[in-house]
Amino acid sequence: MRFSSTFALAASLAFLSFGAQAAAPSNWPSAAERENFVKDCTSAARESVDAKTAKDHCECGADKINAELSTAEIKELMTNQNAKQELKNKAVTAISSCKVVKKK
Repeated sequence: MRFSSTFALAASLAFLSFGAQAAAPSNWPSAAERENFVKDCTSAARESVDAKTAKDHCECGADKINAELSTAEIKELMTNQNAKQELKNKAVTAISSCKVVKKK
């Protein structure tokens, strides 16, 4: 399943600073679900920034979600469009350190 479009848009527009992420065990339920998140997020972010910036931002966001949310929390967001607002907020907060610069 994919994140709801509202969450993907919110995630894509969060303003974060890019930084190297230490290798950590993945909390994503599967590599395919992480890729779906990055794909959906990148598609939404491309409305505001160029393709490379959008993809970099969304990869950063996926890494931040991995670091801050448990596998169960990620699965809940990925499979339930009616996930609790506090969980959605936690995910947006997690990715709020990745930076996006809007197109001119």
